[in-house]
Amino acid sequence: MGRKRTIDRDAILDAAEAIVGEAGAGQLTFDQVASRAGVSKGGVLYCFPSKSALIAAMMERDLKRFEVEMAARLDAAGGDRLRARIDATREESAAMAARAASLMAGVVEAGDEAEPLRADYRGWLDSFGDDADGRRRRLAFLACEGVFMLRGLGILEINEKEWGGVFADIAELTGKAPVNSPDRT
Repeated sequence: MGRKRTIDRDAILDAAEAIVGEAGAGQLTFDQVASRAGVSKGGVLYCFPSKSALIAAMMERDLKRFEVEMAARLDAAGGDRLRARIDATREESAAMAARAASLMAGVVEAGDEAEPLRADYRGWLDSFGDDADGRRRRLAFLACEGVFMLRGLGILEINEKEWGGVFADIAELTGKAPVNSPDRT
């Protein structure tokens, strides 16, 4: 009797992420994922019953990856989670920004499967107070996310010097000096 073959969910996610990185979430198909992952289309469907479920799973995995990136910067940011997020976002590569933006655009169609992303953003917004400092920090958060999405979606072409300058300005909104502030002269 042969051993039952198991489907590696992470291998499917890896394959899907590679496709999204190359062509965008709009071009993602189960046939491409199956071929890249070396499984049948049915194997992909077994793990992810819909394209929106696959995109939502990639988004959740990316959120966890980004949480690790933020945690690695928390000490340098003086324990300030927003500053750690701003610093981690500033350090994201253009390719990673493009993939994340494409996933975020794709997850909009995911309905309830987009709830973890919605909850993450709602949690961030709810964490800022309504006083002047909270409003300034909320603005910094939204500016960080906005410039990241504009760059990731290819709407805004921005060179590294401009990128660093924008993030230095965003960091100043948090009320603290930027970590690893770029030279803007």
